[in-house]
Amino acid sequence: MSRFITAVSQEAIMHPKLDQLTREGYCVFENILSADLLGRLRSASDKVLDANEYEKKRSNQGNIVGMHYQNSAFLDLITWPAAFDALYLLGFERPRFWSGFVIAKEFDEPPLYWHQDWVFWDEPEAAESLPHQLFLMYYLTNTRVENGCLRLIPRSHRQRFEIHDQLGKGHDSDIRSTADYAHPAFSRHPDEIDIAVKSGDLVIGDARLLHSANRNKTAQRRTVLTLWYLPRFDQASARVRAGYAQRVNTDALKTLTPQELDRLTPLLPEYQGEGEAAEWNRVPGDMLH
Repeated sequence: MSRFITAVSQEAIMHPKLDQLTREGYCVFENILSADLLGRLRSASDKVLDANEYEKKRSNQGNIVGMHYQNSAFLDLITWPAAFDALYLLGFERPRFWSGFVIAKEFDEPPLYWHQDWVFWDEPEAAESLPHQLFLMYYLTNTRVENGCLRLIPRSHRQRFEIHDQLGKGHDSDIRSTADYAHPAFSRHPDEIDIAVKSGDLVIGDARLLHSANRNKTAQRRTVLTLWYLPRFDQASARVRAGYAQRVNTDALKTLTPQELDRLTPLLPEYQGEGEAAEWNRVPGDMLH
């Protein structure tokens, strides 16, 4: 285990979901969201997605909108107690919220390209067994292959696969707008698996994990809310903490009421030092073997 293993409780070390997360790169917690919150999230998400014509027509990521606290349901999701209970069960006692996105696969949109979302590949944290960045994905409908469920390559968060060297900079490249669907980033992979879940379930994954999504072949929108949390922010180096803190969306925070800020501020990554921030780098290097 990593040198930061003391940050995880003994109970969590023994938990099978933590074992799956560290070994396979992901785990699933069922039935995390309430029916009331699910309904509010569906309404809020449809509203921002319907207004997002530009990205919907031009991005291989699908119809994607930054979650900038446009609706109180989003803030309730970010601070949802059952999600923090799940993270605590995994041993992450003080996770921080970094950012979130509303993402839909509309009818017959192409599959999402393979990518991973770790952005500090030059830092020692990139090689640790415990994650420093997690995606929490909430699907607002039941998912299956036909409507664009999640795809992932287990163990790719810490094991180098040939496809790693074919993906370039992922979200930071022109793959977002390419029409070349013969590119390896859109290929099937012999080790990939499909993750079909029910609405209200929670998929937790290591940011380093290669993941994608299937094409939506149905006539209904398939929406996922993806939130990024930093489960061991206090144990990260000053460079990494500074790197995360400098990319917090401070403009969006200005739209919140004082009461809303009181709820959210303790969860945000904060760095008061004067150290240099880690360099943003999406391309796995020598830290991935």
